Amino acid sequence: MRFTTLIFAAFFLGGCAAQPIYNWGGYESMLYNGYKDPTKVEEMKVGLENHIAAMDKSNQKIAPGLLAELGTLYLQSGSSDKAIAMYSRERETWPESKGLMDAMITNLERRKEKHAEVAK
Repeated sequence: MRFTTLIFAAFFLGGCAAQPIYNWGGYESMLYNGYKDPTKVEEMKVGLENHIAAMDKSNQKIAPGLLAELGTLYLQSGSSDKAIAMYSRERETWPESKGLMDAMITNLERRKEKHAEVAK
């Protein structure tokens, strides 16, 4: 009986050590460092770009939210076109994000239209 319990416990605890579903590419530490030291935000952007490129190259699915995070970093640096592209890709990769990504894209497109009208 003890042996059976021990075997069951070993299998149960071994299952807890399963590999994560997605490769986050150090996102958590990049995010922490970016908030802790705003001068590291550019480093975070480059890290996410490299990680996403590596995931694309190996045909692995990109973890939820990483494309949107990169889009937001592009937006903060003034590249709204790149932000829209990342938000669109997030929406395509993760359909459950469609509502939020559609709202973000719509707002950015409206902002671009207003800037174009003011420039006339």
